[in-house]
Amino acid sequence: MSRARKAWRLFGVVAFNVIVAVLLTELTLFALVRLPGVTRHTPAVVRGFVQKVYRHFQRNFIQYDAACAQYDPGLGYTLRPGTCVFSNVEFSNEYRINSRGLRDTEDALDRPDVIFLGDSQAMGWGVAQDEAMPQALARKTGLKVLNASISSYGTARERMLLDRLDTSRLRAIVIQYCDNDSPENQAFQSAGNTLTIMGEDQYRWATEFTARARRYYPGKYVFRLGLKALQLEEPEVDRARLDPNLTPADEARLFIHTLVEAGRTNLEGVAVIVFEVNSNPARPRSFIAALQTVKGDATYPAYVRDMTLIETEGRLGPDDFFVIDDHLTTRGNDVIAEMVARALSERGVTPGPPR
Repeated sequence: MSRARKAWRLFGVVAFNVIVAVLLTELTLFALVRLPGVTRHTPAVVRGFVQKVYRHFQRNFIQYDAACAQYDPGLGYTLRPGTCVFSNVEFSNEYRINSRGLRDTEDALDRPDVIFLGDSQAMGWGVAQDEAMPQALARKTGLKVLNASISSYGTARERMLLDRLDTSRLRAIVIQYCDNDSPENQAFQSAGNTLTIMGEDQYRWATEFTARARRYYPGKYVFRLGLKALQLEEPEVDRARLDPNLTPADEARLFIHTLVEAGRTNLEGVAVIVFEVNSNPARPRSFIAALQTVKGDATYPAYVRDMTLIETEGRLGPDDFFVIDDHLTTRGNDVIAEMVARALSERGVTPGPPR
C-alpha cells in the first residue's frame, strides 16, 4: 500500500471517529437536557455540565419573552398585563399579570400589608402562581401580600418599582437578594445614584436574540460549545458580570446604599426582612452574615439597623431546586415562605392592627 493511501486511510479513520464522537456527544446532550428525570441520576459533574448547556443554549427568559413581558422606559421591562404561558424544559406555567406588570391579582395592588421584592426566584419562576413564595406567605399569615418580584431585577430596580406601588398601609417589605444583584447595585452607586436603563431598541434586540438562541438545529450544542471555548460566541443578554474583587462587606454596603438611595418611598416604621437565594445552594455565601455586621452602622436609617435577616444557608438543598434549572421548586418556595412567616410574626406583623 502506498504512503498516500495509508495517509488517506488514517485520515478517514480519524475523521470517522471524530464524526461519531460529535454525534454521540450531541445526542447525549440533547437527551439529557430534555430528560431531567434521567439527568437527576447522573454523576454531579455530568449534571453540572448539562445545567450549563441548558442555561447558555436552551433556556427561555420571561423578561425577553414577548408574550409575557414588555419594555418599560423606567425599569427596562415589566411583565405584560394579561395572561400568558411561560415554559422551559421542566415546567409550563400560566402567568396572570395585573395592570402594574406584576404576577399577582389586581386586588393585591390595593393597600397591601406586605410587598415582596425580588427577582425570578421570588416571582415564582417555574411554579404555579399560587405556589410562588409571596402567595404562599399570604396563605400562611393571613396578610395581604403583593408579589412585586420581577425576573433579573437587582435591588435598584426593586426599590424604584416600590415607588410605583400603593404603600399607604405598608407594614413590611420582604427582599429576596441574589448574588447577581451586586452588578446593578454597583452600577447605581458608581453612576452617582442613577441607573442606566436599556433603550427600547436594545430590549427588542434582546427578545429577538433570546428567541433565536433557543432554536435547535442539528449539532447546535457541540457547535456552540466550540464557539464558547474559542470565545467566539456573542455575549449573552442576561449574564451579570460579578466583580471578583467585591468582599461580602462591600456587597452588603452596596445593598444598603441602594436600598436607601434608589427610591423615594419612606420606609421608616416599615419592617424590612432580607434573605438570599442563589442558583447554586452548594456554594457557600457569607452575604447575610456580612449584612448582619454592616447594618449596625449608626449612620444608617433605623429601618436598616433594625432589618431582620434570614439565613437560608443549609436550609435549602438540591431537592428544593429543579434538576437542570437553577430555580426553586414548589417545595423550595414553601420552605422560604415558612421562614418569612415566622420572621413577620416576630416583628409583630400579623393580621389586624399593628402591635
